[in-house]
Amino acid sequence: MKISLDKLIRRETNKLDLNFSQKIDTINYCNNNYKLSSPINIEGKVSNTNKGLYLDVDVDFTLVDNCSRCLDEVEVPIEYSIQGFLVKEGFDEDEFEEDDAIIFDGQELDLVDIIEQTLDFKIPASVLCKEDCKGLCQGCGANLNIEACSCNESANDEEIIDPRFAKLKDIFKND
Repeated sequence: MKISLDKLIRRETNKLDLNFSQKIDTINYCNNNYKLSSPINIEGKVSNTNKGLYLDVDVDFTLVDNCSRCLDEVEVPIEYSIQGFLVKEGFDEDEFEEDDAIIFDGQELDLVDIIEQTLDFKIPASVLCKEDCKGLCQGCGANLNIEACSCNESANDEEIIDPRFAKLKDIFKND
């Protein structure tokens, strides 16, 4: 998803409209590759301003993550805006103190790279397949949403108690 900025840089035009959709298999965030189940949709523009090139786009796509409790795959819709000045590496940070600065190579804009850089706080920390997800059994690993756990049926009380807490069981015997 690379966009040439030659016309903007040479000031042949004042803005470049971006309105497209592209299918991409995966996106990388924090050394995790997330599978995408929908195309990345981008709508917005890159404008020439007196301070430089300004990017203002809306992004939406759906990625696949795992449920935090049962590890089933869950589709997570992501929708957000990216706004900031396009700058080359080694830019003067004081000049863009109140605005976001997005680093690019100077000739073309790699939108997938920018999306990967701006995913902070957009991907939820934990995802659930449903609000009342029961998760996995800690003993046998069975998905409790699908099947009942057979751990308790085959074990007696002595086997279920964590040995570190076995002495605590005796405290309540005299009551």
